Amino acid sequence: MSKNSDDYLIFSVGILFGVLSGVVAGIMFSPKSGVEMRRELKGMAKNFSREVPTDVDIAKKTFYRSMDRLKFALEAQINKINEAVKAGRLASAKRKEEMESGY
Repeated sequence: MSKNSDDYLIFSVGILFGVLSGVVAGIMFSPKSGVEMRRELKGMAKNFSREVPTDVDIAKKTFYRSMDRLKFALEAQINKINEAVKAGRLASAKRKEEMESGY
């Protein structure tokens, strides 16, 4: 690993630690009782579990659409290249024929 990537890794771990520490501190010092907090966290987890699959499905559909567009664009470029190669071969064969016939 290079020094630069090590710096990014250390920074990322620091950010993650800071976020997790903030969440824990927020839960510990919240004005709600433990029962209320657990109930609220449970509700948040249920909402999260309902929302995430739909977001994942949307992302998958977008990804597949993008891949289809990319595939189409690549096929079009490959076809152009193949046509150019065919034209080059045809021109080469024609030129060779002209040279052999003394034209």
